[in-house]
Amino acid sequence: MNIGIIGLGTVTQGFIEILSEKKNWLQEKYGTHIKLVAVKDIQKGNVYNSNGIDLIELLSKLNNNENLSDGSLSEDTTVASINAIDLIVEATYSDYKTGDPAYTFIKDALSNGKHVVTTNKGPVALRFTELNKIAEENNVSLRYEGTVLSGTPTFSLIEECLAGDEILEIRGILNGTSNYILSKMSEGGSFENALSVAQEKGYAEADPTNDVKGYDARGKVAILSHKVFGVELGLENIPTIGIDAISKEALDTAKNDGKNIRLIGSLKKEGNIITGKVQPEALPTSDALSNIGGVTNAIEITTKYLGKVMITGPGAGKLETGYAVFSDVLTILKNNK
Repeated sequence: MNIGIIGLGTVTQGFIEILSEKKNWLQEKYGTHIKLVAVKDIQKGNVYNSNGIDLIELLSKLNNNENLSDGSLSEDTTVASINAIDLIVEATYSDYKTGDPAYTFIKDALSNGKHVVTTNKGPVALRFTELNKIAEENNVSLRYEGTVLSGTPTFSLIEECLAGDEILEIRGILNGTSNYILSKMSEGGSFENALSVAQEKGYAEADPTNDVKGYDARGKVAILSHKVFGVELGLENIPTIGIDAISKEALDTAKNDGKNIRLIGSLKKEGNIITGKVQPEALPTSDALSNIGGVTNAIEITTKYLGKVMITGPGAGKLETGYAVFSDVLTILKNNK
């Protein structure tokens, strides 16, 4: 299988590290090689090698901030147009208004008969129905495990382990930044101080709006709605309240009542109706989600036969999200042997 990468940020570097480490394992397990033949990044440069790019050399150049361009892949040539490529890993940036430029990259790749793995929430939250239809028409896969809980295998759990069960409700801590801030505030810090520390540690962006306003969690609820229930709710139909208006006094009151405030994204099925919302909730310590602190994410799934099932794990990180990409690539590889 030949792979092309669009966007060489932290996530794809983590994926390349894992791919390099697992080269022999892939050959032994699946009897095949996965070759990275093209990479394209607007800042770091472009490379194409039909025989496979040397991953160790590539990682070295990336770590040393060297420009990668060597004339083998022009600016005008899109990764999607390269016939030798079977699968594209898309990891550029996007927004929750248009989903671009990631949306356009994904659409072009699928339209050209390439499987796509992405960690971009915007295109999946906004344009899933359209993109999934293009994938089906071209007999290729669109995978996006890393969009909700980073490398924590949420979709794998739902698709494989819960196959045949009926999911009735999903509740989760879907944003590690907001959870970290609330955890720090419950220890006595102010919102401003907790946010500042989160930014220093790299948990929050310079502009934390998507995290603290609940927009990131809302996007993940939208993704879960069509992944789990086959319903495209639309961001505008998911009531959302962030954590930026929560006072230290409110946290203290909750603590005195034996509760912790957490930003909860949820979906509920009642008959044929699916509803979603994002809001801070004061949860008793008997609630498993109440005890999830720091940047950890968690999802609790209520099913007809098993009752409540919960999965927790890191919501961010180079190797963690890189593993989500690797896992999706393996799924496509297994499904197309």
